[in-house]
Amino acid sequence: MRQEGQHILFLATEYAAGMRPYANAIIRTLWQPGDHILIVAKDDSVKHDFNDLPTDAVTWIDYPTAKFNKLVYRFKPTRLVREIERLVTDQKLQLIYCLTGELVLARSVKRLQRLASLLYTVHDAVGHDSKFENWVSWLKHRILVQGPQQRIISRTQCQITNSKEQLRQIKERFPYHKVYYAPFPSLVTNDITYGNASSPELKDVKGEYILFFGNVQLYKGVHLLYDAYLAHPELQSLPLVIAGSGYIYFKQCHEAKGHIIFINRYIDDSELKELFSRAAVVVYPYISATQSGVTSIASYFGKPMVLSDLPFFKQTCEGYQGIEFFTTGDSEALAAAIERSLQAPQASTRSLYDSQYSTEALRTTLNAVIKQL
Repeated sequence: MRQEGQHILFLATEYAAGMRPYANAIIRTLWQPGDHILIVAKDDSVKHDFNDLPTDAVTWIDYPTAKFNKLVYRFKPTRLVREIERLVTDQKLQLIYCLTGELVLARSVKRLQRLASLLYTVHDAVGHDSKFENWVSWLKHRILVQGPQQRIISRTQCQITNSKEQLRQIKERFPYHKVYYAPFPSLVTNDITYGNASSPELKDVKGEYILFFGNVQLYKGVHLLYDAYLAHPELQSLPLVIAGSGYIYFKQCHEAKGHIIFINRYIDDSELKELFSRAAVVVYPYISATQSGVTSIASYFGKPMVLSDLPFFKQTCEGYQGIEFFTTGDSEALAAAIERSLQAPQASTRSLYDSQYSTEALRTTLNAVIKQL
């Protein structure tokens, strides 16, 4: 139990998609009476997440809905900053723990660091490889994401990351920063564990399939999986399911329709239990990665995985049963790894989940970091 005067403000301003379960996991691992949670929500559907905590321990701020107000909020989040200052001052909170990138606060970091100690989670020390639909999307990303992301990393003095490779990169770039490592939290929520919803796109699919799950982006190497599947008929005994929203940046083969199923939309947590349970193998063919919790979901369900041999995946998953690695960017090696996984006796990856995503190990590490701050 933390003593009086050592309480935390948990801050999540990008509480959506993968950031939502990430923030939720950290908060539930660390929260104690006297702490406070401040979340910016894009809709009311997420506001049940902390119903089991005291109502006066959680503050919700609604994300603007009008286009002009969204733009103003991105560059001058006055209400958000004032609410942070009010909570820290009134409740005598000693640490602001930024969980979800907090890009809107890039211009307010120095002001907040004078208010209390600030621990910033670095999700992406280096920008991802991306391919955009048009130059407007590229420019928007540069102005609203990449620029603020690098400014806030350079301006925050105390940082935490869930990747040992990223820890090394940050220390090289900013030797005067205090940078800490903690294991990546599990992204498995109660909605995933107990979900019973089905994806309508899979209603006609009988039996198992090869699965990719996540936003469709260049750095995730979805094009490599698509090409490898088309080029190797031996893989086509099972359908390929590419599940996740995003701009499909690669050319599609219309003849493959029926063999390859796109679920190109946001997929609710309640659908994931069935989605993963029916998969024969889960494939993450990333061409670059900083840190990710995607392996927590597949390993929770014990599913075999094929992973590119990037440092983050190797450091997290090497040595566990049911894992096949392939040379990053090599579609032939990817096809061979999928084939090996499908032909091998089905080995559960649940031991990876139990070892790498232990709540107690995460709590011990984070409390040690917080004690230093």
